[in-house]
Amino acid sequence: MNTSARASSIFLILMIGFLITMVSSLALAEPTTYSGITFPLGDRSFADRVVSYRAASCVRASFANPRAALGPPDCDGDGCRACYGCDTCAVALGYRLSELDDRGYLTLEFVDNLLLDVPGNDLFVYITNNKRCQVEISANGTNFIFVGEVSGYPGVIDISPFVSDKEEFHFVRLRDVPRDEDRSPCPGPSIDAVGAMGTALEVEPSEAFGVLEVLPLGELAISAERPAENLLLILDTSTSMDESFENASKLDVAKRILLELLDDILDGTEVGFRSFGGCGKSKLLMPIGPIDRTELKAQIQVLETGGATPLAYALDKAREDCAQIAGSKLLILVSDGQETCRGDPIAAARSLVAAGYDLRVQVVGYDVAQYQVAREQLKQIAEVTGGVYFDVSDSEELRRALQIAAPIRYEVYNEQGEVVFSGVLGEPGPRLPAGVYRVVIATLPPLELESVGIQPEQTTTITLQRSDGTYSAEVK
Repeated sequence: MNTSARASSIFLILMIGFLITMVSSLALAEPTTYSGITFPLGDRSFADRVVSYRAASCVRASFANPRAALGPPDCDGDGCRACYGCDTCAVALGYRLSELDDRGYLTLEFVDNLLLDVPGNDLFVYITNNKRCQVEISANGTNFIFVGEVSGYPGVIDISPFVSDKEEFHFVRLRDVPRDEDRSPCPGPSIDAVGAMGTALEVEPSEAFGVLEVLPLGELAISAERPAENLLLILDTSTSMDESFENASKLDVAKRILLELLDDILDGTEVGFRSFGGCGKSKLLMPIGPIDRTELKAQIQVLETGGATPLAYALDKAREDCAQIAGSKLLILVSDGQETCRGDPIAAARSLVAAGYDLRVQVVGYDVAQYQVAREQLKQIAEVTGGVYFDVSDSEELRRALQIAAPIRYEVYNEQGEVVFSGVLGEPGPRLPAGVYRVVIATLPPLELESVGIQPEQTTTITLQRSDGTYSAEVK
């Protein structure tokens, strides 16, 4: 084949490729109509990726899949009235108790299109149960602009009063309107889809993106897969907690670590605190409710030891605490001994489960390795409730065991040393430009992973697990 013929063949191949690309693009951009709204870009108009999601109160597991909000609407529309969600075609946000409640949010990203200010309405949120939600938009996924509240299928927003001409936005964050503003019996919006009247976005090869996921394994996965809405700390203050432990009493060491870890619990988390010491004696020092760190720290600081160990009685009282609140519950029981008040703590633990509560008990055996009966009793309490048992023999192990009460956070740094993403273990990770990053996981002590590569259109996975009190991570 001569040079001229070869050039003609190459030109023909390129033209065919170009035409195929054009036809594909036109097919993707074919207008579609949903609930009376026509989107010129068709299904390409809808959010493509979940950035983050955290359910608030009143959300069941079947309605807690954030990916149900991706793509075009696929529910039957407005009409669902159940508080926990409409159907598995939508994701429920649940309801926040106040503006301080840091739950009930969903952040979505537009990948192959973007949100612009166009004539008329710009943003469409398909809410299946007619509950109101707050809407924010962002260009970079970090700095968000509040643009109003919506309800309906769809709820519509004109972003022009809030943005400048030609500003481009890739992220939308939806939040529940807090309980103090919405007095309905069980509020919380259920999201089917989010669409934008923007423009198509072609990603250049030099701007290719990949995904980073940080996932828990083993015992860490239990908490990440079943995040509790309510946390109840139950601390042994019996006489044995006055025994010497690392140049202080066991109680003083536990108090110090609890005070430090309170700052890691997310704002808005429902937290309660109960102590027990002496037969028939257990004090509810703080009912389960939005965390009040100042009051909780004050209650912890004045704790004193005394009496026998009424494990069964403390669990029975905890069952009464759980009856007062809805949603999933995590009970963290810290004790240095066995039942000494003739109760049956295993039966008490079973009664917690039999009551039908969505809960588990994480049990910390505090310096009990040499006491076989106490250790086995505490292990069984955890086992019958679906929780995890932790043996601790020093203050660092105690700190690591109690860290299960707080989510493990991580930060991603670019090559310039700038934080480009902050996340929580087990939640959807960031979509990042291809390149090399440093990831710091806030374990005790922190784990630093250098040279974590992000490849175009691929997912890089970091797995984190804990064994014998030590954290380890692997990059895949």
